[in-house]
Amino acid sequence: MATNAPVQPDAPRRGIKALLAHYPLVFYFMIAYAFAWLAEMPLVLSQDGAGLLSYRSPLGLYASIAIASFVGPFLSAFIMTGITEGRSGVGRLVRRMVLWRVGFSWYLFAFLGVPLIMALGTIIVPGALASFQFLGPGYVLTYLTTFIPV
Repeated sequence: MATNAPVQPDAPRRGIKALLAHYPLVFYFMIAYAFAWLAEMPLVLSQDGAGLLSYRSPLGLYASIAIASFVGPFLSAFIMTGITEGRSGVGRLVRRMVLWRVGFSWYLFAFLGVPLIMALGTIIVPGALASFQFLGPGYVLTYLTTFIPV
């Protein structure tokens, strides 16, 4: 049963804002991918990637990838919420981002289980035990920089 009701009572009826408000999920993903790739391009073009530019990424490969994968969806959420719901919607989005109502077991899983899974994923790789070396300070630093966005 299809209705021709507008997306919201105060949604714009013409222009780019109307198009974005009419297909919010499609444009959310399009904007998220665009911002993620924009954030990823310096790494892809650097000496650590394709080698087209003459610099190395100061953050390292894994931290740059983690930041880029965080930036796209985060900015896209703010843009699409601002377009579809206005300032009040952005305020609700921010409040929900900092509202954490979960049990202690989930905090325990996040701070102990996820690092354990990441370490096991690094260690238990087919053929990796033969050339296994202790996880040095580089791994720990990389892990700490990627843990927060993940």
